[in-house]
Amino acid sequence: MFNDTYELYLVSEVVDKEGTTVDRNMKINFTRKGIAWESDHGTKFQNPAGEDLVSAFNGTIKPPSWSKAPFELDPDDPLNNAFLNEPFIVWMRVAAFPTFRKPYARIEMPLNPELKNGLPAGKYRLRIDYRYPVLYYRSKKFFVLSTTSIFGSRNLMLGVIYIVMGFLLLLLASAFAFIARKERPCMVPYTR
Repeated sequence: MFNDTYELYLVSEVVDKEGTTVDRNMKINFTRKGIAWESDHGTKFQNPAGEDLVSAFNGTIKPPSWSKAPFELDPDDPLNNAFLNEPFIVWMRVAAFPTFRKPYARIEMPLNPELKNGLPAGKYRLRIDYRYPVLYYRSKKFFVLSTTSIFGSRNLMLGVIYIVMGFLLLLLASAFAFIARKERPCMVPYTR
């Protein structure tokens, strides 16, 4: 993979037969599908033309921090490789601000049948495979669990600003159209 990988575990204390308390780690399953925008997948990002991706990338060298070649990113799904790989598309999307969040994966309940009502409150363990160094850039990384809304992630302000500005611009355009129509001299139809 070209980026860090994460594994999340729910830690619960279980008493074994001898009466000692033991931590039981239950892995929380992620899906990496559906995290890229539909406008990016297949439109902005496309694989090179050719018979197969191995020959298309022949003669190229993978970046130093990548552990796999671009055509090996998803061995389970051949259509999710190279430039059409959804995690790659999210990673390549340009951020609008200097501090940003990009989705890593989604936690879906069908993948975790024992979590019927979502993630319970409790103790969690996060395992990180650090593959993309950012210390050289004096940056930091964070792992955030959050829910999304119809406007995106945690901050609704940007969505509200877009809606308010759209409404104001529509109102302003209507006012200008009304003024322009009122100021224009009346057109008299031509008659013979």
